[in-house]
Amino acid sequence: MTSWRARLRRALAWPAGVAAAVAPPVAALLAAVLLGLALLAVVVLVAAVLAWVAGPGWWRPVLERLPAHLVPPYPEEDLLPLAMTVLATACLLTGAGGWLRRRAARDESIDTLLRRVSTWGVVLGLLLASGSLVYADARSIEAAPERRGPEGYAEAVRRLGSGEAEVRLAAIHTLRRLARESERDRVTTADVMAAYVREHGSAAPPGRAGRPAADVQTALTVLGSVHDVPGAGRDWVCSCDLARIRVPGAELSGLNLGVAVLTSADLSGARLSGANLDHADLTRADLRGALLDGAALPYAVLFMADLGEADMDGADLRGADLFKADLGRSSLRGADLRGVDLFGADLRGADLRGADLTGASLSGADLRGADLRTAILRDADLKGTNLKGAHLAGANLTNADLTGTDLADADLSGAETGGRTKLPPGVGVGQAASVGTQ
Repeated sequence: MTSWRARLRRALAWPAGVAAAVAPPVAALLAAVLLGLALLAVVVLVAAVLAWVAGPGWWRPVLERLPAHLVPPYPEEDLLPLAMTVLATACLLTGAGGWLRRRAARDESIDTLLRRVSTWGVVLGLLLASGSLVYADARSIEAAPERRGPEGYAEAVRRLGSGEAEVRLAAIHTLRRLARESERDRVTTADVMAAYVREHGSAAPPGRAGRPAADVQTALTVLGSVHDVPGAGRDWVCSCDLARIRVPGAELSGLNLGVAVLTSADLSGARLSGANLDHADLTRADLRGALLDGAALPYAVLFMADLGEADMDGADLRGADLFKADLGRSSLRGADLRGVDLFGADLRGADLRGADLTGASLSGADLRGADLRTAILRDADLKGTNLKGAHLAGANLTNADLTGTDLADADLSGAETGGRTKLPPGVGVGQAASVGTQ
């Protein structure tokens, strides 16, 4: 019978024998990989020396001759051919390392392994490199010839001056595509589109139903959406000059026109639902009958703007400047008007049901016949406001200042007063609900 010591020696000898058999091929394979990495390090070192000797711009001619998917920045659609190129390089370098390591191999089995590594590395490397080039060529064929490069951009800008509307429209679409693919072209494209709208907005004949011509409408759409690309978010703002443009009935819903200069612009009847006009300058702009429901206009300048009969339900107007603006018969239901400046504004017949006017300045405003039911007017300045016939049922007037306010025929039933609420002479807190019967 075999002793336990003999069995122990056999058990320890078996993995040692396996390790002795496996170690040389594994070591040879690792050596091939490391040799390939060493070759890559040599290439990088040579490139660094050339950069130091030849100057910082030596690589530009090289980059111009490389396939487009190898030149940064890398869009999402270029990641696959780029990954294939990286794997091809790794396989080719490993194959080269295996071929060089063969010459130092003494064992026939290791020589055979290294020969296979070298062959398969070169074959896989060539296949992957060919695949990446075919993929990139297929994408370039699908794209327009002017997709990349300053020549294509310049040609598209040149075609904007064509006398044919179809040519101008195609040029605008080309610029939009180029801007979405190249970050450096986006600001320039926005400036070009703004200049185009300023020049052609009033000169071009209107399209259907009194709306802007197709090329002008498309330019506006590009202007407000050129930076809305995947991963870019909505932090970028237009900040473009659109002063005195005439585009009544334009479709601008959901576009990003933050910080845009729209002074004296004709946007009557325009659709701006959900648009971003954060900090935009709309001084003296014509927005009669415009659709601004859900639009973002925080801190926008609407000084003396005409917003008569405009639909601004649910709009964000926090801190906006509406000094002497015309809001007659406009709809502002549920709008956020906290801290807004409505000094001397015309709000006759306006619908402000449920609007938040906390801390708003309404001094000298005309609110005759306005509907302010359930509106929030906490800390609002209503000194000298004309509220004849206004509906304030259920409104929150806590800490509001109504001194000098004309409340004749106003309905204050159920209005909430308290704290430091200041009412006109002769009207007490307990009499607020009966003011409408005076």
